[in-house]
Amino acid sequence: MAHRPSCERCGAPLAGTDEAYVCAEDSTYCPRCAPGPERVCPRCGGELVRRPRRRAAPAIASPPGPVASDRSAPGDVARATPDDLDALAPLFDAYRQFYRQPPDPDGSREFLAERLARGESVVFLARQAGSVVGFVQLYPTYSSTTVRRLWVLNDLYVMPEARRRGVGARLLERAKELARDSGAAGVVLETAVDNPAQKLYEALGWNRDREFLHYEWNPP
Repeated sequence: MAHRPSCERCGAPLAGTDEAYVCAEDSTYCPRCAPGPERVCPRCGGELVRRPRRRAAPAIASPPGPVASDRSAPGDVARATPDDLDALAPLFDAYRQFYRQPPDPDGSREFLAERLARGESVVFLARQAGSVVGFVQLYPTYSSTTVRRLWVLNDLYVMPEARRRGVGARLLERAKELARDSGAAGVVLETAVDNPAQKLYEALGWNRDREFLHYEWNPP
């Protein structure tokens, strides 16, 4: 039986060891979205049954002795503070330029300083050899349908020279940890249709929205 990585309805992450319910067409739901004794799939109307849980993988002990350094290792990921602005602001401005915005180092620093000082966003930094090589920024919001917190993964950037080393994957996994630790319904993001990072998102269990359209309005 396939183990889908998230709930079809609320998007909550579902590991193979988590309790979940599936229908005959393999739609998967968390316990919150499949309540009551008569569980019925909202998609096909069929019966929902409890999905078998996978056994947790046993821990594998590291071999004794020194471990050689690896330049491709993703490095440390930690939450940013206002003290990290000097390292973070240039990466944030490079991220903006990737999306065809003009350089604005002062504006980028001021924007980040306000978000961090007011607690209006959460930023995680990835470091290699003591240098910041990537970041992810998330904004808190709420889901009315699930009556739970929801996180918007608004910004993700890795320096070109640090790509293909697992940095982006580690930052995305840290975003999932934030959602789990805060009891959120999940994490949502949007990206350019030509962004090659789509392959990374899908490889890590992120699902493309095929049900809803995205609209926006901008003042003239």
